[in-house]
Amino acid sequence: MMKATLMIWMAAAAMAVAGPYAPRAGVSGSTAIHKDDVRFVAWANGNLTPEYGTDVDAGWKTPAKAWGKATTDVYDIVCLGNGGRITMFFPHAIRDGAGADFAVFENGFSDNFLELAFVEVSSDGVNFFRFPTFSQTKNPDLKPEVKVPTPVGGFGSVDPTDIHGFAGKYKGGYGTPFDLSELPISPLLDKQRIRFVRIVDIVGDGFTKDSRGLPVYDPTPTIGSGGFDLDAIGVIHQNDGEFPVVQAEVVAGEFQLAWVSNPGSRYQIERSLTLNSEGWLPVGGVIAGSTVSGITSQPQAIPGDSKCFWRVRRLAD
Repeated sequence: MMKATLMIWMAAAAMAVAGPYAPRAGVSGSTAIHKDDVRFVAWANGNLTPEYGTDVDAGWKTPAKAWGKATTDVYDIVCLGNGGRITMFFPHAIRDGAGADFAVFENGFSDNFLELAFVEVSSDGVNFFRFPTFSQTKNPDLKPEVKVPTPVGGFGSVDPTDIHGFAGKYKGGYGTPFDLSELPISPLLDKQRIRFVRIVDIVGDGFTKDSRGLPVYDPTPTIGSGGFDLDAIGVIHQNDGEFPVVQAEVVAGEFQLAWVSNPGSRYQIERSLTLNSEGWLPVGGVIAGSTVSGITSQPQAIPGDSKCFWRVRRLAD
């Protein structure tokens, strides 16, 4: 009887020191999303030039390893280095739907060795908005009554119940979800057309602060493959609807076409002498959506035909 009582007391004590946020993957109340979850409809398929931080070897600098579906291969990642960052894009823009809209995957090998990063999104590639973050990580070797965040060391542990809003909250194979409704309303952010997701590694020595101004701690220092290891970003709600043409006019002797685009999509300009559905012919090569804005512009030489119709077609993924 005494043994059973001791076990119950120990469990109660563990619950008492747990943090206020969602627990590790696989237990009740967790927000972790498995890589094979049927809610994922697309995955990041491109990136802008990374800005690598310190303490990352060249062998880890392959951004394309973060394209496509998440895996459980701990080597199939791009390592950002301490303080590094990378901006990813997608086949179609992400939109704000009910619940989580996308999830970020890291390659953590356990539920507690967690390397963290900020997550920022943009609809225009210029103005980025950061998800709110909360951290109260405490060195587990300290007494329970110590409440302030404290360093955890290079091989220290982070309790998922002590953090919220960071990429890297869950071990490899499980994504951390992000809901666009958590971001403020702004004329500079179109939540129905999120074209860019930026991951910013956190050097977890306490100098970086969360949304409340409290220090953020994660395993520090790390070398060789230091910093956040991005495996993939999965899309749950995407905007694959029609895209408007915003310019179609003759400018300085050329026909200027411009349309709302996504950097991960491919487009083809076509023209026809009639509006017959069979009469459209491609003009030039395939055009990638602009990576610097939400608009792609392409001038076209004006043919000698008496009349000509133009259109832009989005190609299949």
